[in-house]
Amino acid sequence: MSLFARRSLLAAVLLLALVAAGGCGKKDASRWAYSVQGGNVFRYAMQSRPTTLDPALVEDGDTIDMLMQVFEGLVMWSDKNEVVPNIAEKWEVSPDGRTYTFHLRSDVKFHKPYQRVVTAEDFVWSMTRALLPATKSPTCRSYLLDIDGAADVADGRTATVRGLKALDAGTLQITIDKRKPYFLGKLTYPTAYVVCREAIEKHGGKFSEETVIGTGPFAMADYRLGYSITLAANPDYHLGKPVLDGIERPVLADSNARQTKFEGDGLDITDIQRADLPRLRKDPELSKQLREFSRANVWYLALNQQDFKPFKDKRVRQAFAMAIDKDTVIQIALQGTAVKAQGIVPPGVPGRNVKLAGLAFSPDKAQKLLADAGFPGGQGFPRLTISFRQGYKYIEDAAIAVRSDLKRNLGIEVDLQQVEWAQFLTQRANGNMPCYLLRWSADYLDPQNFLSLMLRTGSNENQVGYSNPEFDRLCDAADVEPDTAKRMKLYADAERIAVDDAPWAPLFHLRDVELHKPRVRGLRDGLMGHLPHITTTVAK
Repeated sequence: MSLFARRSLLAAVLLLALVAAGGCGKKDASRWAYSVQGGNVFRYAMQSRPTTLDPALVEDGDTIDMLMQVFEGLVMWSDKNEVVPNIAEKWEVSPDGRTYTFHLRSDVKFHKPYQRVVTAEDFVWSMTRALLPATKSPTCRSYLLDIDGAADVADGRTATVRGLKALDAGTLQITIDKRKPYFLGKLTYPTAYVVCREAIEKHGGKFSEETVIGTGPFAMADYRLGYSITLAANPDYHLGKPVLDGIERPVLADSNARQTKFEGDGLDITDIQRADLPRLRKDPELSKQLREFSRANVWYLALNQQDFKPFKDKRVRQAFAMAIDKDTVIQIALQGTAVKAQGIVPPGVPGRNVKLAGLAFSPDKAQKLLADAGFPGGQGFPRLTISFRQGYKYIEDAAIAVRSDLKRNLGIEVDLQQVEWAQFLTQRANGNMPCYLLRWSADYLDPQNFLSLMLRTGSNENQVGYSNPEFDRLCDAADVEPDTAKRMKLYADAERIAVDDAPWAPLFHLRDVELHKPRVRGLRDGLMGHLPHITTTVAK
């Protein structure tokens, strides 16, 4: 049986299982206030089941893509990678850069059955809720802690954020602790989305499919746990009814199944396996459907000093970074669909240091560093496991290439472990994965999102135990510097230190490669990914 035939058989089996499961567990349609009216339905798979339905808890891109069709915040990203008005139609910033006064649109309403106008108090309640310890948000400290008094709420000392004020129904004032030029970008992250208080309180304060009540262009129309999500167009959307009638998101964790379903006309777009690119590029039809998108991301090998003692030694970390042939990983595992990472900050992010050379591939230097650290030829080095996300062949291929380089160039034996995505996030948050291959994608286009947020001592996202006082000092100064040129110089200096210290081994900046049916039109895109599908259509 050919590879394609095997994939087709697998897809058929998965599809039958999906249908059977959906039929057994189908929800009563009467529970949903919306249904898809028409055949202009955009179909693309979720690569794992949603990790949460709560904007305050989400931290993975696949789930964010689904939730941002339903929920919104004060501001949003444009296809020019700029922060632009959304629920807030305009705002002013005080001369000291600390106080933001947002003026809300008067025509923004929550979805049915509530359908009332969103007020400033809704934002105060939503952001406060995200910060409350009972919510257990893994991201609120990263994205909301700049707000004056937010830390007191997150630490359980009070239930009121003094920096959040509803001046009247249409005016929200946010005061932050210091001038931070990147702050508006943080408000595009889901922790700052507005949620419907009545819906949440009606269900005992718990978030579920019944409380997925937002203000966005689409609303929940059906939810089958682990199998599919259906969204229907919101006819009352404040920016105008979407062109689409709905969005269908089947959950297909296997990349082979996603690609086969696309080739069988069951999906409108899909990610692709890098190993399949040679075949796709030669196919007379599929080659015309390939699309590549630049993304503000960095893939890195995390070297966790908290969980693996040898990584406390800078020489060991540098040896790892210098033993990996990034060019070969990109060409063999990724089929050339990435840019080699010399540093941490990716292309497209303002202030990226194009002159940074990084730690160059050098097996001889890597071997000497490892020997100087007490592990000549890898002798005596403890057994190490590299973890990575399950369900992506190109990630597995990249991990295999890294393992091969560490064996060949350092004499180190490495085990590989695929981990289901939700479990991966839990283990990373707990700090008990010694080494892992992971992507960090921009949530806002500023070096702060890659440096201070990810690697400063004590940062919530710094889960590898990295600490360097000079790196911290430079980041702290850059975070509040009003002069853009000076800010970027400070971040560039901090990045050099981090790259040399090698808490991560930055590997590559990956482009998204997808297959798009010719009928897909009007898709908006930015450096962080596809934007909400307001103008998308798949009408034949």
